[in-house]
Amino acid sequence: MKYVYVIIAICLISVLTFCTGEKETAKELITNTSVSKCLSESAIFNEDSVKIAKNIASNLQKDESRKYFLRALDLLINKQRANESVKLFHESMMYFPDERSYFFLTQAYISLKDAENASKSNDMSMKLGYEGYHELVFNDALISALNFDTTSCIDNLNEAVYMGFLNKDKIVNDKNFDFIRNDERYISLMVNTFNDDEKLKALLFKRFMKSLPDLALPYIEPIDSVKNRDYNFYINYDFAAFIPGMEDGRFSRDVTNEYMYVGKLSLENQSYALVYKTFFAIADTLNPLKTFVITYDSVGTVIDNEMIGCFCSPTNSQAYTVNVDKTIETTSYNYKWKNDPIEKGYAGNEIESFEMEKPSIIQLDPSGKIVRETIAKTNEVNSKKGG
Repeated sequence: MKYVYVIIAICLISVLTFCTGEKETAKELITNTSVSKCLSESAIFNEDSVKIAKNIASNLQKDESRKYFLRALDLLINKQRANESVKLFHESMMYFPDERSYFFLTQAYISLKDAENASKSNDMSMKLGYEGYHELVFNDALISALNFDTTSCIDNLNEAVYMGFLNKDKIVNDKNFDFIRNDERYISLMVNTFNDDEKLKALLFKRFMKSLPDLALPYIEPIDSVKNRDYNFYINYDFAAFIPGMEDGRFSRDVTNEYMYVGKLSLENQSYALVYKTFFAIADTLNPLKTFVITYDSVGTVIDNEMIGCFCSPTNSQAYTVNVDKTIETTSYNYKWKNDPIEKGYAGNEIESFEMEKPSIIQLDPSGKIVRETIAKTNEVNSKKGG
């Protein structure tokens, strides 16, 4: 009889586990049924169909695609569940076939040792204009490794490095390359390319700065624009080492946040300042967004960092201006809603009034330091003298 109880207990545990798993999956895959797909799953590797879909996709379809993309990325990178991520990447592409989705789908197929589909996906990234050509060639090296094609693998590795793939750890630690470790061509590549890590970092930083537009001064971001973000201005994950909050390398990044550039400023002695934005990409309602200025020395070491603007919450935003003299003014706005948006939501709700605080000012020093207290006190003294 006791065996019967044991069997019943096991069945109950299995049912409860199944139900819990179903609930979690459903939570992750809530679909906006009012948004239609612009591509069938059978057409996601058809170049003509994909390009048409990419051109006609609406903002709502892009947003829905983004939701599936982030879930897939989380499964692939953070949870190491490549098989489950593939379906979600496909769903993302059916709403909006973005080249970055194909890039990470390629990595999912590589993790699954599926060289054929990995090759198809990588080719689509290339045809759609994925900006990191060196990353696509590196994927080709991995695909060649899956097929144990030594010559093609080493040739692709050489081209990837030549075109700017500088992630030494990824090459050294990826077990797919174990079969070429003793090949003289592989050893030569590693010795000749990666014998100076500081030099490597400086080269990577130089590439990073070259990829960014110069900020035309004065640059003004008014209060009605602080929550805007442009999907075309994402910071490439190769450069995550230079942005606080991004993980060390795109292969282990925090997929709940996204990072975008605004523009760079040249300082003295080849040092730079970068204005960039970060937002919490999978927020339930409104996406909190913050804007920072960060300064670097000539080889990419961070000197200083400061938040200068934000869409911090429904009740507070901060606008900013970068002046010609490289002072930055930040003005905070506090909003009063008809009803508390946290409790009542936003449907039918509206802002009744707002208060604007006195601007705070910082100065970008030529050396890269951000001067805070001195600027505030100087302005205070000047104000008293003027009175």
